[in-house]
Amino acid sequence: MPWTIYRYILKELLKLMAISSLVLVTMISFAAAIKPMSDGLLGAGAMLKFVGYSAPTMLGFVLPFAGAFASTLVFIRMASDNEVLACSASGISYAKVLAPVAALGLVLTMGLFYLSNFVVPGFYRAAAETLESDMLSVLVTQLNQNRPFTEIEGYVIYADSAIQKPISPDQRKAIQKDAPADIIATKYIRLEGVAVGELDEQDIVRADSTAREANILLFQGPEGSFVTLKLIEAMRYQPDVGELEYSQSLPIGPIDIPSPFGDDPKFFSWPQLRKLYQEPDRFGDVHDAKMELARQVAVAELRTSIRKDMRANSGQTGVVLSGSRQGYRIMSPSVRTVRGAIVLKSMPDRPITIEYPVGTEQHPYDGPVLRRIEAVSGLISIESPDERQPGIEPTASIELGEVRVFRVPGAEPITEKLTDTLPPMVWQNPVIDPETASKPIDDLLTAAGQHLTLSKNVEAARLGLDRNIQKLGRKIIAQLHERAASAITCLILLVFGSVLAIHLKGQMPLVVFFWSFLLAVVSIIVINTGQTLAIAKQSTVVSGLAVLWAGNIGLALITFMVYKKLARN
Repeated sequence: MPWTIYRYILKELLKLMAISSLVLVTMISFAAAIKPMSDGLLGAGAMLKFVGYSAPTMLGFVLPFAGAFASTLVFIRMASDNEVLACSASGISYAKVLAPVAALGLVLTMGLFYLSNFVVPGFYRAAAETLESDMLSVLVTQLNQNRPFTEIEGYVIYADSAIQKPISPDQRKAIQKDAPADIIATKYIRLEGVAVGELDEQDIVRADSTAREANILLFQGPEGSFVTLKLIEAMRYQPDVGELEYSQSLPIGPIDIPSPFGDDPKFFSWPQLRKLYQEPDRFGDVHDAKMELARQVAVAELRTSIRKDMRANSGQTGVVLSGSRQGYRIMSPSVRTVRGAIVLKSMPDRPITIEYPVGTEQHPYDGPVLRRIEAVSGLISIESPDERQPGIEPTASIELGEVRVFRVPGAEPITEKLTDTLPPMVWQNPVIDPETASKPIDDLLTAAGQHLTLSKNVEAARLGLDRNIQKLGRKIIAQLHERAASAITCLILLVFGSVLAIHLKGQMPLVVFFWSFLLAVVSIIVINTGQTLAIAKQSTVVSGLAVLWAGNIGLALITFMVYKKLARN
């Protein structure tokens, strides 16, 4: 075996690949840090840390190009110096000359496959944590420059001053007392002269709060990072309802810190992807869809409970709902459901009645009636909690028509209104197990099954959950195939660059590398296109994977044809 020539070829290939890979990785890593820096998510010091974590993640993209570049230059020079011709004249075939290239490509392919499945995702996670943890440092800097901070989705924060402080052992002990063991408080910031705006989906302020001071805590856990705010001596104003409330201590959050990496299968290792496939509700989109289904099931449960109790005994006993300050006993002689709302209707001798009983602590709704409302018509709307709010317990709002208010039963009405709306109320006990959203998906689907024919919203939420689970499965399959195809591309491009350089030995090196570079770009584009098609609902997984592998198959066929033509000559 011509070990001398093999060592020579491998030495030149490795030297050129190392240099070109280092240059490309450094350039691309710094380029990747530009946008987070411009968005205010990275400080100057954290940028270097981010670049260090990002560099290994670029190897899968860089190595195929570096391999094509190195093999092209090495064999262009060998062909120009007639070294390949000398090997052929001495009885060493082209296959043997190219053997070290193929061996190196095979080693790089296996190494790249291992890195992409077991090592690189960890560096992506570390880069994400750098962005998340440095966000609060950027928050401190911006607030001290009298600039509002808007990088936390759904909120705008302003403060006269901000100071980042270490968490003392006593503070950490108090903070972690009620928190799960895998969720750790990592940063603490104190604000003074605080204003917090809560935004809706259209970025319109739906509530704003001001406070003398506030505390911000950053928590990191296996599911991502989040912050909590506690406003001290706070005033909160809600423009929609016109309410101004004072609170000695007003908590806001937890607020998820958006991670550019956390919810993409690209940033999960092979074991994590397998676990994710088995437990899809750990994934962000599936978890959100599961929570939406749980909320809609809770809404359906409350609607059913109200309708059932209201119809019992022909509406004589009614139902009892709890408001923010007191309980309400609601009775109606006629009850029916129209488009998800409960319609109440009076009869000539029996109006819709709502009583305000005053009971004891043990029996809050069995005491004497403090006030009584009679109405001709009524509409009970059931609403699920906002996605940003914890819990899944729904509320009931009641709109009444032709209302008369009595201070005590039997007395003359003290108020008559054309319409009236009662504040949101809840069922006396949770209508659905609060842990339902954390149970396996099959248990939630079982709970949803009894409402599918009665609630279009439950059916839509169930279909949304199914779509997200299927989409996640397609993403995982496509991601694993993309990693394998990208690793194999490195082997094929190494061999292709060598074969093409020998075949075009009379051409300039730049011309030869242009064709290697062009086919490398086409191959990577085809792989990513196939991955996108495998995920898209407009196509099938099989057709997407067929396109994904078509790039490598086409590149391999071109390499084989060029080699056959070279071997004939």
